[in-house]
Amino acid sequence: MRWVFLALLLAFLAVLGLWAYPLLGPLVRHGAFPAPGGLKEPLTLLVYGSSPEYLGHHRRAPERFRGLADAILLVRLDPEARRVVALSIPRDVWVNLPGYGWRRVNAANPLGGPELMKEAVARVVGVRPDRYVAVSLEALRALVDALGGVEVCVERPMRYRDRAAGLEIDLEPGCRRLSGEEAEGYVRFRRDALGDIGRIQRQQAFFHALREQLLSPWGLLRLPKVVAAVEPYVETDLTREEKGALLGFALRRPELVSLLLPGRFGEGAWMADREALRALMALYHAGETLQGEVSLEGRLVALVHGPGQEALVERAEAKLASLGLRVLRRTVDLRPSRTEVLENGPGLLAEALGKALGVPYRVSGEAVLGADLTLRLGGDFPF
Repeated sequence: MRWVFLALLLAFLAVLGLWAYPLLGPLVRHGAFPAPGGLKEPLTLLVYGSSPEYLGHHRRAPERFRGLADAILLVRLDPEARRVVALSIPRDVWVNLPGYGWRRVNAANPLGGPELMKEAVARVVGVRPDRYVAVSLEALRALVDALGGVEVCVERPMRYRDRAAGLEIDLEPGCRRLSGEEAEGYVRFRRDALGDIGRIQRQQAFFHALREQLLSPWGLLRLPKVVAAVEPYVETDLTREEKGALLGFALRRPELVSLLLPGRFGEGAWMADREALRALMALYHAGETLQGEVSLEGRLVALVHGPGQEALVERAEAKLASLGLRVLRRTVDLRPSRTEVLENGPGLLAEALGKALGVPYRVSGEAVLGADLTLRLGGDFPF
């Protein structure tokens, strides 16, 4: 029996070694192991993608993380609330950059690198990031392929070709597992009515799907391979201790809240709604609590539905009207996979409507623009 036990132990250690082997390189370079206590204090990160730079026609320059910024996120990690809040900042928001005048926020990276990016974001939202994480274009492909793909529901046809950037997008509506190349197309596509805002909303939907898959048993099994695949395409000023604390915090499975910088289209750019932004920053960054009663009366709710749901739409619209809500119908090519209420805001309205209907609710920038609330109508609508 002793030999059997030793054989099983050696086999287990061998399997564990094979599982952890891809982490060897990143651990040597960064020396970060998950800290058991995780984060002790809130940490604010600036996370952004760095677009490719070119030496000539169709010739990629060596990566130095100084291309135009893309997918700009201000991420607040709050250990006390056990929450991650990711605020997406459209790249065409105008900001007055010190020494350069008024520019779009994405221009800060090639002009002054991460430090100017931090200053630009601070001038947009009123909070300066503690640290930054910049990723190159290859990071997303490497991550998704190492994970074995990511399940995403594509609502509309997406077709686009950019020979200079080597980007070809051809996705049909439906729920499917995207490869790294397809995932890149999904999160970069912006050839629709909403342009960059529609792209940000798809990115947020993708991040939620990615989080669920990473934290699944299959995702955790492949986690070392994922970390090793992405590590060469990331630049950051996080310290070794902070990286370990972040890993420890991530293992606690914090809640993810994704937001879009509140605002509207205007003057060829995205114009921030300063009052709404102040309310969000006070809630999620300053820790203030919301006061006052919440009323649904007179609020506008976007009712998102797909083909063949006409009878269900009628019942849902009647129920919403009985709650005093105004309804805006929004048709998509693919039926929503589930019923849920969305709000790009503090979340009190979404909570009130979700409880009134008996359906899930969440705070997300995926909510329909111009409406106070969004109700995605899946086949599980209870009325």
